[in-house]
Amino acid sequence: MAGDTTLSENYAFAGVYHVFDQHTDSAVPKVQFAHDERHLLACCSLDGTISVCRLAPGPPAVLRVLRGHTGGVADFAWSLSNDVLVSASLDGTLRLWAPADGRCIRRVPDPDGAALLCCAFQPLNNNLTVVSDPPGASPPPLEPPPALPCPLATLAP
Repeated sequence: MAGDTTLSENYAFAGVYHVFDQHTDSAVPKVQFAHDERHLLACCSLDGTISVCRLAPGPPAVLRVLRGHTGGVADFAWSLSNDVLVSASLDGTLRLWAPADGRCIRRVPDPDGAALLCCAFQPLNNNLTVVSDPPGASPPPLEPPPALPCPLATLAP
């Protein structure tokens, strides 16, 4: 466990806070804590933005909203040192961001203009991996699919 805390202290329920209210009209496909940081997280939205949030000290707050994509942001990832965010967007661009001040460091368009669906930093050397749709494919639907019924499973003794 972290430091001198017990398992129950690490997983103590402290309440529910709304830190994503700025994305009222669009889905938030991903929320992720920064590496080794329990008070800093980010979320991406299909409204084309990424929010960087602080959970403590004090009440949770949105530190900054990263704007620049013209399509929904499907995925993002923190670098190992948390000094860079990478985002993959349905607008066919990858962006590198400085979360400390919110500036876009670099914009990289997909050569075929395909929607970018996911991205990740390779943990050993911070190389990037990006996955896109095939060229000319329709972007993924912006609405989540309908919930499918989940049958109950029983375990035999």
